[in-house]
This record gives sequence, C-alpha cells and structure tokens, in this order.
Amino acid sequence: MQPTRPAKKSLGQNFLVDENIAHKIVDAVSASPADLLIEIGPGKGALTGLLADTGARIVAIEKDGHLAEDLKMRFSGNPKVQIVSGDFLEYEFEDRTVPVKVVGNIPYNLTSRIVSRLVDNRVKIDSAVLMMQEEVATRLAGLPGTKEYGAISVRLQLVAAVEKLFLVAPGCFRPRPRVDSRMVRIVFQNREPLKDEDGFVMFVKSAFGMRRKMFRHFVASRYGKGSIEILEDRFRTGRIETFAPDEIYNMFALLEKNVRP
Repeated sequence: MQPTRPAKKSLGQNFLVDENIAHKIVDAVSASPADLLIEIGPGKGALTGLLADTGARIVAIEKDGHLAEDLKMRFSGNPKVQIVSGDFLEYEFEDRTVPVKVVGNIPYNLTSRIVSRLVDNRVKIDSAVLMMQEEVATRLAGLPGTKEYGAISVRLQLVAAVEKLFLVAPGCFRPRPRVDSRMVRIVFQNREPLKDEDGFVMFVKSAFGMRRKMFRHFVASRYGKGSIEILEDRFRTGRIETFAPDEIYNMFALLEKNVRP
C-alpha cells in the first residue's frame, strides 16, 4: 500500500483523482508503443499507470522527492517506466530517436516557463498535452485582435498549432484548486530554430508592453523615427495585438535587417 502524501502548496500540487478525466487525457495523448512520453509532475501516478498501459516508454519527472520515491517503488517492475526525481525545467531532452510526446498536469504558476521550455526544445518534441489554468489556456490559443492575445500566444503559435480541449472542474482534484482547468494540445510544426529567436522574443515582449499604442510608436522608440518609413500603412496605423504571429516575425526580421546598426 502506497503512503498518503499531503499536497505541498509550495509546489502547486493539486492531485488528479477523477479516473474518467485521466482516461480522457491519455486518449488525447494518442500514445503508441513506438513513442517516448515525458510526463511532467506525475504526482501520485494517476496518469502514469494509464500511460504505461499504452506500451510507450515513459520518463516521469517529479520534483517532490518523496513522491518520486513512491513512484519508483510502484513501477519498479516495469522497465519501460523511468521515474526521475528532479525539476522538469532543468531536464535535458535526449536526441530524437522515436516520436516524443509531453504530457502533464503542470503547476499553474510555472505554465509560461514550462511552455517556453517546450518551445526552446521543440526540435526534440512532437507534441504536448498539458493541463493548465483555463485563463492561461485561453491566452495560449488567443487570436489576433482579442484581449487574450499576447507575447506568449505569438511565440507559441508561430511554431505550433494550439488546440483547447476539454474543461476540467475543480472537483476533479484533491485539494480543489480555486479555478477551472483546461487541457491543451500543442503540436509543433516548425521545429527548426528561428534566426535570432532570442531577439525576437524580446522584441515581442517589448511590443506588447505598448499594445495600446500604434505599432509605429514602438518601432520609433526601438529603432528610431526614420524606421517608420519602411512600414506598410497597416503597420503604421495598427497595433501589435492585431497582427498574426508570422506577420510580427517578418516585420522583426525586416527591421533588424534594414534598420539595426
């Protein structure tokens, strides 16, 4: 019998206890024996056991050392399940030899950092199915022209398809979170690094810091007033929040090529 471990607020733990939801999550992953599954924060193993039933190889990364030890005991007889005691944000992805899929009920306070790490390592990842706060899921899938659309929307949607899946109510967890949760599927489509990707990330964050002003004001402040001359009319009169991710990246590349000293 496994010991009962209380949730740690410091780690943002909310354990999934609804078996129907667990099965729906595993179905959404669409794993096969040919896959490598990286599970973020397996907790008490509500998903790990079901994922193991797919025959896929599993690397489950648990930051809580006590829970990791419990899981190592539970899956000690399954050579295809590896339990790693550590922080996913420090995990080094191995080179791709098989399709890699990421799954997890992730700490809500780390969602942006985890998504950014997935984007950074997309050359080694096919897709991810993640549980997150409904509000954050809406931002990741936010469309141009909406209040939810922001820097993280642009960065993710530039290289991946983002799909909001099913809602998960607070009663599906112990302890109950104070917010609704949502499953999100991320399928990476452009895995190759972008030219000056770090520079682009800073460009987008700065631009959305001035989202209520015309895009030309941001351009002038960053590159000088003369840079406005190379903008098309709609970029002079529009706001950053109305442009699609590929448009923003193309404008960044144009400005860096023609204006940056």
